[in-house]
Amino acid sequence: MRPTPLEKTIQYTFKNRELFNQAVTHSSCYNEKREFRHSDNENLEYLGDAILNTVISIFLYKKYKERNEGFLSNARSSLVKRETLTEVAIKINLGKHMSYGNGEGTVPEESKVLSNMIEALIGAMYLDGGMRKVTKVIKGLFLPYFNEEKLTEKNPKNILQEFSQKKWGHLPRYKFSRKTQDGFTVYAFIGKEFKAKGTGKSKKEAEQHAAKLLLNILTENEKK
Repeated sequence: MRPTPLEKTIQYTFKNRELFNQAVTHSSCYNEKREFRHSDNENLEYLGDAILNTVISIFLYKKYKERNEGFLSNARSSLVKRETLTEVAIKINLGKHMSYGNGEGTVPEESKVLSNMIEALIGAMYLDGGMRKVTKVIKGLFLPYFNEEKLTEKNPKNILQEFSQKKWGHLPRYKFSRKTQDGFTVYAFIGKEFKAKGTGKSKKEAEQHAAKLLLNILTENEKK
C-alpha cells in the first residue's frame, strides 16, 4: 500500500494500517459500525506522551551532558509542552489528515486536540515500528526546537513568581479545582484581585497554563 501524504511528511510508513487509522481518528469521531472504541486514540495518546518524554530526555542528556538538572528539566518542559506540540502538528498539517467531529469538523489551530493527536501518532509509530524508528521520526520533528534561546526560555510559573515578588512582595498561589475527563483544572491567584483558570493533562501543565493566562491579565492591567 502506498504511503499517505501524512506518512510521506513524517517519513514513516505504517505496516499496520489499523494503528495508523486509530492514531488519526479522534475519540469524538464515531461511525455507525463503531470500528473504534472510545479509548483507542486516547490510549495511544497516553503511550505517545510517555515515549516522547523519554526520547526527548535522552536527546537532551546526550546533547547537554554538562548542564545541570534544572536546565534539562526546563528544556524538556519547553519541548513537550502543548504549544510546541501544536506547532509541530501545524507544521505537518496534521489537522488536514485526521478524522475529527464525525469526520466533518475542523480542528482549530489553538486546540489541544492537535497536540494530543501528535502524541497518539507517536504512540502508534512505537507500536508499529519500535523504539529506534519512532526515535528517528521524533528527532526529525523536534530538532528545529533544539536551540539555546528556546530551551532556556523561562516557564510561565517562574516568570509569574518573579513578577509577583518584585511588584507585591509575595508569591502566587495555586489551587487545584478538579480532575475531568480532559485532565486537570487549576486556579492561579495573586492576592484577592487577580486570578486565572488553567487546564492541562497534568496538574503541572494546568498550573503552567493558569500562570500564563494570569500573566496576560497582569500585562493588560499594567497597560491601563
